Amino acid sequence: MTPFVRLAAVCLVLGALAGAPAAFAGTQDFTLVNETGIDIYSLFISETSNDEWEEDVLGEDTLPDGERVEITFSGRSACLWDMMITDDEGDDVTWQGINLCESSVVILRCDDEECWAEYE
Repeated sequence: MTPFVRLAAVCLVLGALAGAPAAFAGTQDFTLVNETGIDIYSLFISETSNDEWEEDVLGEDTLPDGERVEITFSGRSACLWDMMITDDEGDDVTWQGINLCESSVVILRCDDEECWAEYE
């Protein structure tokens, strides 16, 4: 199963679990671009109002540095989301309060001192 098919399946399941119709694409759909300098081994995205991370969107796949992936939502209405990535050693970086209703592209970047996100 390709990463894109897996991501679509996970998002459909998440939409169904929320009790909303799975037929409608969310306005939160976005492209995630990995410009961190490392491969992303797991990706967790949860509504900012949720205290726990939902399941790993990548599953068994990785998102190599320099690559991008389409993230789609179904039946979700929240605009503010938190995101956490982990590398192959389990180290993580978290971004909070990303407004996915106003961004169609999220670019994750890191240098030797910090990580940040840019939005388009």
